[in-house]
Amino acid sequence: MAIKKPFNLFVYGTLMNPSVFRAVLGRHLVTSPAEADGEEAFRPLRAVLTGYKKISPDRTYLYAVPDRHGRIRGYWIAALPAECLDALRHYEGRNYSRRKLHVLTKDGPKDAVVFVGNLNQLEHSFGYAFRDPLKQEILLKEKIEAVLTEAQREKLHTDGKIGRRAVGELQGTTIRDVVRRHFEAGGIGDYAIRHSIKDKPLRDFDRVVEDPAAVATAPNYLAMVVRQIVFNQFEERIHNEFRYELDRMPQHESHYERSYSSLAALQILNAGDDLLDMIVADCLTDLSFTKDHLIDFVQWAIIAADALYDANLARRQILFIRNHVGRGYVPLGAELEFSNIGQEVIRDPQGRELRDLQYDGFLYFLDFALDALTWKLGGHIDDHHEKASHRPRRGFFELALGSVSIEADLSKPITNDPWMLNQFIHEATRFFQISPHSVHISLQLRSRHRPVRNRLLPLSIMKCLFALAGDCGPDENGRLRIRRLVNSEIVTRGERTSMLFTEIRKRYDSESDDGYPAIRTANPAGRYVQQFRFLRLSPKLNYEPIIMALKGLQIRFRPGNFLTADQYESSRKHRNLFEKLLAWAEQPASLTDEEIETFLSRIHEGLMTERRGKPAHSEAYITWSLSRLRRYLKDFNAMCKAAGE
Repeated sequence: MAIKKPFNLFVYGTLMNPSVFRAVLGRHLVTSPAEADGEEAFRPLRAVLTGYKKISPDRTYLYAVPDRHGRIRGYWIAALPAECLDALRHYEGRNYSRRKLHVLTKDGPKDAVVFVGNLNQLEHSFGYAFRDPLKQEILLKEKIEAVLTEAQREKLHTDGKIGRRAVGELQGTTIRDVVRRHFEAGGIGDYAIRHSIKDKPLRDFDRVVEDPAAVATAPNYLAMVVRQIVFNQFEERIHNEFRYELDRMPQHESHYERSYSSLAALQILNAGDDLLDMIVADCLTDLSFTKDHLIDFVQWAIIAADALYDANLARRQILFIRNHVGRGYVPLGAELEFSNIGQEVIRDPQGRELRDLQYDGFLYFLDFALDALTWKLGGHIDDHHEKASHRPRRGFFELALGSVSIEADLSKPITNDPWMLNQFIHEATRFFQISPHSVHISLQLRSRHRPVRNRLLPLSIMKCLFALAGDCGPDENGRLRIRRLVNSEIVTRGERTSMLFTEIRKRYDSESDDGYPAIRTANPAGRYVQQFRFLRLSPKLNYEPIIMALKGLQIRFRPGNFLTADQYESSRKHRNLFEKLLAWAEQPASLTDEEIETFLSRIHEGLMTERRGKPAHSEAYITWSLSRLRRYLKDFNAMCKAAGE
């Protein structure tokens, strides 16, 4: 039955849900003309299919199977475009067969395409665990929503969507882990879902409500809570309402599935930051740290997010991203560090000499449940000793973009497009009103690009990289310095000398060897990641060409770690390079034309072989990147000359 023209459809299961219908077919299912928003919208008619009944042999999906006395209620939808049929076939899968049947509506009998149970396949596949990620996600979400409703009634003694969503926000990391483990293990039982969520106490700040230091910083923490809730709600709606568009944007299945929706939410909120600040101020006026509870602030923020969200604005932002995002080959990620007192938060963890008056070094991060609320952006506290801890401590506020679990050290790449990663870095930096400190750029490497552990980059190449992103500027005496090097931010001197420039790591995205390939590719051996850790996080830097430079150099040279304490102690070559680099950082001199052109040519060589010996980007884009890098290095030389080198 070939269909090349519009067709009518009868749905009786998950496709009756407008959000699912939208995600699968990219069309709106509306009940009144007022709900149409300019896109193709379809008004369903209630209909009955006779001669069939619904069964669920796997207790998961519904199948229409023949029954002489049976009937199934559903929706009849008229004149769907022919191109929708392929999406329906993919969504329904092999356990369904397509039939052309008649259904009864208030306007009389109507012909319709119906996906009914494939009896032969069902007999063969009884109990078969279907692996369609969208279906799995929909049904798992329904189970989680039911448990959240139970938790709301028990903990808040209320009903209603706002309370349920608030409980869900405070259980953010728990729900994230339930979903992740469901897909890794091929399913998770209802009992495990219920107890994972309900057994966790409702988060509150009661431990610190009488702590004078906490009281002093509480307005800042609560402002961060409100802003984060608004972001979470925006991201969730974009992720659900525009699933059809998001699934068709350039994205490898192994990448973080919330990259586009998170970026769109950040861009929208940053564009309206004055309005968001007003909402935060109103919340802090209406509610009190000493009289109200954390759940009250969360519910307030959810209501505000609903009032602020604009679907048309979200659609325009997704279109903007789609029109600008490109494709690369090397998967990319980033970690962003923030601190109002910089490295002092690590050097003086007790805050005896210098205190962060806004957050006190994020000592109360856990008390305000910010670990649960910031999970979509990988938020956590890093004291350079441990990232996942249940004890209060001072440290950097860090975003591990693409994190699947901080506790299990699991993560995914954000993208393979330098433009998108640059956008993500800047939008996240702008959203969190905390002083930016540093950024680590990660490249996930294929076997042909695997780093060689002790291989060094030439000194001239390293000088160019620090000239680009090592924070060149005057010290307290007005002398020009490479501040990332001379301020001991990435250099450790003492009993054991080391430097944080590059570090080879293994990235894991799953705890299980039995992952769902449609969700993530489980690899118990992990994947090699080269992390460049020297870069300053600054709103003034354009990281797009810098990321291109790091890719090209990594592919061309395949450098390893630099500089571990063992390398410093055992390798004269490593020590000599380190000492020469520090001497130059103390009194930076202009780069020669030969150094700059050699630097750029090596990047070009690497980028031209990125994808199996060929370029992954257009040569025009590579040329643009090199021209930007050349301009930035010339600006560095001009700064050196102005300082009287």
